[in-house]
Amino acid sequence: MIGFMPANTTKTTAAAKKQKAKKQPSRDGKQQDVDPREELLHPTAGEYGLLCELASHIQQMSPWIFMEETDVFGFQDPESGALGFISVMGKLGEFQAISVYRGVEGLYGWRNFAELLQIDANSEEAHDMVFEIPQLQLAFGPSTMLEKRDREIIKASGFKFSKTQLPQFRSYRPGYLPWFLTREEALHLFYALTQTITVASRFFSDANVIPFNKDPEDRDYLICIPRLKDSIPVWEDAIVTVDPPSPQSLPFSVDDSTLIKLKEFPRSGAIEAALFALPARLGRRNERPRLIYALLAVDSATDFVVGVELMQAVDGVDLMYASVAETLASDWTQRQIVPQEIRVGSARLLNVLQPFARELDVTLSLGKKLPALNRAKRAMFQHLGG
Repeated sequence: MIGFMPANTTKTTAAAKKQKAKKQPSRDGKQQDVDPREELLHPTAGEYGLLCELASHIQQMSPWIFMEETDVFGFQDPESGALGFISVMGKLGEFQAISVYRGVEGLYGWRNFAELLQIDANSEEAHDMVFEIPQLQLAFGPSTMLEKRDREIIKASGFKFSKTQLPQFRSYRPGYLPWFLTREEALHLFYALTQTITVASRFFSDANVIPFNKDPEDRDYLICIPRLKDSIPVWEDAIVTVDPPSPQSLPFSVDDSTLIKLKEFPRSGAIEAALFALPARLGRRNERPRLIYALLAVDSATDFVVGVELMQAVDGVDLMYASVAETLASDWTQRQIVPQEIRVGSARLLNVLQPFARELDVTLSLGKKLPALNRAKRAMFQHLGG
């Protein structure tokens, strides 16, 4: 596998260190420190003007006419040395966008997402995974999908777009809802879009420029690598085998004393459990909105909700899942009863609960149909207006 040497970022790092954290008012009137790296770009910033220019070029080019979402290729950011993997969406005409999956984690997050959809096109687990894949995105759509800041960005750029195909730039981070761009994200997206135009032009003439990855074992990707010449990146091709990230080892978080107590409690029937994102957001105005997840447990026989806990994934989705067993253990300790069986609808939840279920000799199963849970979930969504 080819190794990547990050570009020289000494000047960028030095400049960042000189920046002081800005203050912004909170609801209680106090001033809060804002990390300059997290400060959103102003709608009139030059970076947004460049992104709108590239968006206009891509819209005219319409690479989604001749490229599939699976025609993924990568590039190395000349500023940071970070990898991005680009997917052109819109072949079916429903949603036209350029997604930039950030790093190997983003690439394999997308691959796992695509595999889930192949198994079940209506997978609710896949729906939540969209928000867990680190990515940047340029999407085109009607004015109804835009917020005030989007309109200001387009107006300041001076570029004209169709009212039904207006550009929207977004940042996706695990544990958060899509948000506007920081300067670093805008620069990364700038390089991604320039390479999209270049590679798409070549792909139109020769589709073999991008290796076709059909099976899980296929891991060869075209990577556009910058070589600095007089401080200007000159791009070169490399075909690189990109392996999945090493699986994160997550500790079993239920302590022995709790397990001993739980083993002494009487057993109830079967419960159906799921962890899913709610149609709600958390955070102050002008702050990156956080996703709220619900860990819901429902008695399979009576439809009675036996547990619901709200959770967040701002420290990582894997860590949130790792805490599920501890959360259930705390709930069962309070109620002094343990279910005889747990039925879940996702392989991910099944995997994190296996050690816990094995310790308590609780039957754990994976099933597509969880009727009691789905009824409770629909009621919860209706209550929230989602």
